[in-house]
Amino acid sequence: MEYSEFFKSIMSIMPTASLLVDKSRTIKDCNDGVKNVFGYTCEEIVGKKTELLYGDRRVNKSDRAELYNRLARDGYHIGSARGTRKDGRNMPLDLYTFIIKEDSGALVLIKEAQKLPAEIDTARLLQDLLDTIPDMIYFKDTKNRFIMVNKAHADALGLRFEEIIGKTDLDLFPKELADRYFADDNIILRTGKPVLDKIESAPRPDGGITYVSTTKVPRFDKDGSIVGTIGITRNVTERVTAEEELRVYKERLEELVKDRTRQLEEQREKLLRMYNLKSEFTSMVSHELRTPLAVIKDGVSVVSEGSAGELNDQQKNFLGMALANIDRLSRLINDVLDLSKLETKKMEFRIVKGNLNELIDDVLKSYEHILKKKGLRLHKKLDPFLPLVRLDPDRITQVFYNLMTNAVKFTDEGFIGVESKTLKGRVTISVEDTGQGMRKEDLYRIFEKFEQIAPADRAKAPGTGLGLAICKQIIEQLGGRIWVESEFGKGSKFFFSLPIKELI
Repeated sequence: MEYSEFFKSIMSIMPTASLLVDKSRTIKDCNDGVKNVFGYTCEEIVGKKTELLYGDRRVNKSDRAELYNRLARDGYHIGSARGTRKDGRNMPLDLYTFIIKEDSGALVLIKEAQKLPAEIDTARLLQDLLDTIPDMIYFKDTKNRFIMVNKAHADALGLRFEEIIGKTDLDLFPKELADRYFADDNIILRTGKPVLDKIESAPRPDGGITYVSTTKVPRFDKDGSIVGTIGITRNVTERVTAEEELRVYKERLEELVKDRTRQLEEQREKLLRMYNLKSEFTSMVSHELRTPLAVIKDGVSVVSEGSAGELNDQQKNFLGMALANIDRLSRLINDVLDLSKLETKKMEFRIVKGNLNELIDDVLKSYEHILKKKGLRLHKKLDPFLPLVRLDPDRITQVFYNLMTNAVKFTDEGFIGVESKTLKGRVTISVEDTGQGMRKEDLYRIFEKFEQIAPADRAKAPGTGLGLAICKQIIEQLGGRIWVESEFGKGSKFFFSLPIKELI
């Protein structure tokens, strides 16, 4: 922060027009009060000479350094001048000028002059000016004695002006606090370096604490020697209190976040253990059921074929129903076991470089009879130049079977469409139907476990509800993607894609 910045902070809170000018009387900055007095905006006058606003204030016109010498000697100058507004109107002005630092320019405070008595008490005018500023301002000499304070400073101390002037901090504050102030002032007097926005605290009579922000700068004479200090102090108790409350709240929030994160981590680990136990249990039960179920199926098949004796029609019907339910239970066990292996990443894939068109043609042969029986047309559009991809033939066949089975199951008329193509570095397969389709709000759960979505006027078709969940796991573990597009009442279209680049 330069010395000029300190005076800019004073200028910004001044109710009167204020200018920052350099030694050549060129305007460097101003406040909004300039427009009230002269009618110019800051943009219009910055870079211009002060003669644009008011005339030459020197008594002896031959002495070019007259005003500057006064400023260097006294630190300030009070005078008057004839001003000119933007509209050309002339007016008398009172000007109060404070030196910033030798060769660093000055702060000029301006107000339109009233009719004054012949003799003007310039010291009184300066005091009145300082008293309009709400921040506490003081001037000290090199012995740290107060030589001028404003009303805000006197009120904060609870003293009259005459009880402050000539005193030091040691006379006005507790020793510990006064020693700190005295040390700061001595550093400024010795080094010429300012103290900027230093936050200090002081006890109040009511037992509370007042926080202030203090900026102190050295004051120079015409020879550049330090002759004292100028300070401005602002009450920042509300700001500091708010910052402290925010800090405490932040620390408390961080503790709550840490505690909640720990709880969530413990819950996650618990759920993971339960999930692994469930998967292991499911896998174990499925394995244990497979063997007795195979024995039961073999036994029922032998009886159903008449090998154990001739059967009547009713017995054959009952055995046929038993075999159908055994097959359904077998499919359920296989699906549960497959999904368990996929979810725990224990499924073994036999990866080869293969042609999806060949797999599709093999599967479609097995659907010719049922498509003909339901009166559904097959629209097949396979890209003859389809590139090879990295796949497991058995698992991809399982996926395509599942998509075809669903399409045929939910389509009563129209067609089944199968297409293969290359798109954006991937081989994409689609299976389309003209069935009932699905509502938009149901699409997000179609690949979830045990989900079966059917129209309100159609009962849920037999099945485990695991088929699409298994398809999703297979495709994603092969580096692919699976998704669906559907419009209720018009049909659905399922897609899956595999990357071309990942060849072995």
